[in-house]
Amino acid sequence: MKIVFLFLLIPILSFAQFEKSIKLKVAAIQNFVKKGEEGETAYWQTKGKITFGIVNYTEEQNPVFKELFINQYKEIVIIYNKMNVTEDEKDTNLFIKTLIRQEQDYRNLLTQEQLKFYLKQLAEFEKSNLQANESYSSLFFSENLLKEYIARF
Repeated sequence: MKIVFLFLLIPILSFAQFEKSIKLKVAAIQNFVKKGEEGETAYWQTKGKITFGIVNYTEEQNPVFKELFINQYKEIVIIYNKMNVTEDEKDTNLFIKTLIRQEQDYRNLLTQEQLKFYLKQLAEFEKSNLQANESYSSLFFSENLLKEYIARF
């Protein structure tokens, strides 16, 4: 009986964690948008700095990732602003699907070794460091979180 009860709680906890991750992602974008023109710079610098320690970008990669993060910001801000005005489910879904694609775009630019370090570190945060996990998941996706988002959207 206890096992059945615990099994039934897992989807509820998973949904709560999933919902929290969406709120963290929206809040992160909102935070950058509030900075006005400086939001774009803050966005790419933040994404670059928090991942550099994990994947150790090469000199050749630095401008590539800077450009990627700037373009991602420009794209997501338009969708974010529209989503806030319309409050339409289609716009919210587009926001989330865009975040998923942006994560995949980011991963596709990493080397295999960098991707391995990235996924390992995010998985470790997910297991043992709630604060770091929330910080990273506001802008990035662990493998588990990405699979969950893809399955739901």
